[in-house]
Amino acid sequence: MSDMNRKKKKLIEIFLITFFFLIFVILFQLQSFIIVLLFVTSIVISYCFKNEIIKNILPQKKNYFLYFIFFDIFLVVSMIALFGNDLFVYKLDFSKYIFISILLLFYLFFSVIPQELIFRFLFFHRYTNYFNKNEILLINSLSFSLCHVIYFDIHIFLFSFFGNLLFTFNFMKHKSLLLVISEHFLIGQTLIILGFFDNFNFSLIKKLYNIVLIN
Repeated sequence: MSDMNRKKKKLIEIFLITFFFLIFVILFQLQSFIIVLLFVTSIVISYCFKNEIIKNILPQKKNYFLYFIFFDIFLVVSMIALFGNDLFVYKLDFSKYIFISILLLFYLFFSVIPQELIFRFLFFHRYTNYFNKNEILLINSLSFSLCHVIYFDIHIFLFSFFGNLLFTFNFMKHKSLLLVISEHFLIGQTLIILGFFDNFNFSLIKKLYNIVLIN
């Protein structure tokens, strides 16, 4: 089989997996249970590829990790300054800060890490030899954003696509799951806490945040 045919075959495979995921979740209205699906899938991936995952945790160049983390923190602080509306100063008491911290850990371990294991590690492990860097950057980001169509929100789709471009680019460059997990966590939890994406209320995590922030 020629390289072109193998590439087409893998592209069709990616499309079908994404398509059937969308149909399955939307048909059975499983948006609130996505974290369960993600977590179970990540456990299976971790079990099957434990050694390979360990090799891809830390960045090849440690100094770049710090630069990107500082950049991500700058993005988070900027978003809070622009859209936070003094949320963290006036609207939350200490007990809610504690609950928010617990939710952040829940978001990290049950959403962010599973997504990165699936869309960064597993995706690259399976498809990186069939596409060039620009192709895999585009295909990975499109697949990631299409999976967020389950929330029926164009803003979620766009943020997912462009955010994933950043995550995928940095993973290709530094081969570090820790880096992209940190980026995904910092940016994603900030957008959720600030109240973006009304239709993201389908998500169990967003519902839990709303309980704290609204009540």
